[in-house]
Amino acid sequence: MKRLFVTLFILVIGYAVFYDIKIGTLPFLSSYPIQKETVALPQGEKATYKNIEVKSGDTALSIVEAISKSKSPSIEKVVADFKKLNPGESPSKLRIGKTYKFPIYQ
Repeated sequence: MKRLFVTLFILVIGYAVFYDIKIGTLPFLSSYPIQKETVALPQGEKATYKNIEVKSGDTALSIVEAISKSKSPSIEKVVADFKKLNPGESPSKLRIGKTYKFPIYQ
């Protein structure tokens, strides 16, 4: 009886690993809806951004890289622009399911 349970356990773990490697469980970054808007920043400059709901495994930099057409600027610039668009929020402490404004770099 022990052999049966051990064999079933190994099969289930094997299937889970195969599924995760072959198909994956994380969403693709290209599945974000496109919604461009502009906002007036405190210094009077304009910024283009997208409202995006954070999903599991997302970081501020990975989302900015996915939505920008050109190569994204330095991490410091992305963090500064994120803080301007989302006052009181930290890009290192994103919460899953919450919508943030992410800058778009042309």
